[in-house]
Amino acid sequence: MGLEHVHYGFCNMSGKLFVLANRRGYASEAFIEKLMNSETGEHLYHSDFTDLWIGETYIMAVLEDEVSMEQGEVLSDDFMYWAGYLFKVWSLTYPEETPREMIMQAPAATLRQMYLGLHVMSFEQAIADLKDLYIDNQRACCNTCP
Repeated sequence: MGLEHVHYGFCNMSGKLFVLANRRGYASEAFIEKLMNSETGEHLYHSDFTDLWIGETYIMAVLEDEVSMEQGEVLSDDFMYWAGYLFKVWSLTYPEETPREMIMQAPAATLRQMYLGLHVMSFEQAIADLKDLYIDNQRACCNTCP
């Protein structure tokens, strides 16, 4: 699916949400995992009715009411913006997948580890590579299990 003009605003808002987590000093990897496993994340990344106008500040307030956030290691703004944008592109490209399924395939630690190689690709190619890596890891695990 090709992104339409309005989708870029949704992706930008998602990226800005992740950067806002940095501004608040939230542990970046924990923030990503909590968001993607929350009801707020379900609405943001798996609903046709995400309203762009509510913005990242409102979404952060809703998320803070839902889950407890912890202070900790803050990753670069560049990484966080990219990760937030990536998950929104993912949700638009694969609308049948839930945020929990996305984060299972691409945990925050994996995104962090692979960032340097993935961030220079198109978002669609980065997602395809992450999905392939997940499938390869699942096959490798199944082949070594009794």
